[in-house]
Amino acid sequence: MKFNKKFNTILILVMILILITGCKSEKDNIDDNNTNNIESELDKENDKDGEMAVGDKETGEDDNIDEDTDSKDEQDTQEDDKDMVEEQVPEGDKETGDDNEDKETIAAPDFTLSDGKGNSYTLSDYKGKLVFVNFFTTWCGYCKDEMPDFQKIHEKYKDDDVAIIAVDVQHDASEKPIDEVIEWAEDLGVTFPVVFDEDGTATDNYYINGYPTTYVISKEGDVIGYVNAMDEQDMEKLISMYR
Repeated sequence: MKFNKKFNTILILVMILILITGCKSEKDNIDDNNTNNIESELDKENDKDGEMAVGDKETGEDDNIDEDTDSKDEQDTQEDDKDMVEEQVPEGDKETGDDNEDKETIAAPDFTLSDGKGNSYTLSDYKGKLVFVNFFTTWCGYCKDEMPDFQKIHEKYKDDDVAIIAVDVQHDASEKPIDEVIEWAEDLGVTFPVVFDEDGTATDNYYINGYPTTYVISKEGDVIGYVNAMDEQDMEKLISMYR
């Protein structure tokens, strides 16, 4: 009996020792894991700092790359702006340059049209200016929307080398009479020339089949191209490109 009691006591002590050792090992494992996690986070931060330091050293190169990218984006934008002007142009007198590359230009079909108030305007009189020739009707919503933008451009450049001529397609079956178109333009605050194509000759010469259509005419009197509905920003881009 005494032996059994001693054995039981020793067994209990061994079990307690094992339990204590196990708890300490588990605590050590937890501490190790926590330590590793902290070190890992520190390593990450150091890596970030290292990347930042490298980035600082290479700032000059990065700036050059950014400048090159900005320059390329600007060139692409200019190309996109040029694409905004359609290549289809009316037939006219073609001239070939004497350069090694043949440069074909198309003279803008000339016209002389009345403003319904006793004044006449001839396109060829505007040589030396970049001219926007806008074909419109009063029933066309887009035509009405862009008139205030044309007015802004007119007010800005009227004493400079940019001009605007609005051509009302009077022979269109749905268009208002001349006196009503004049009133319509005045209500919109238009002060640039509004002239009337009564027999459709100018409209036909420029192959107009939709409204609005605006032809851009160079200072030399040649057709650059045409654009449909525009706003002030579009016009400013074209002016900066072609004036």
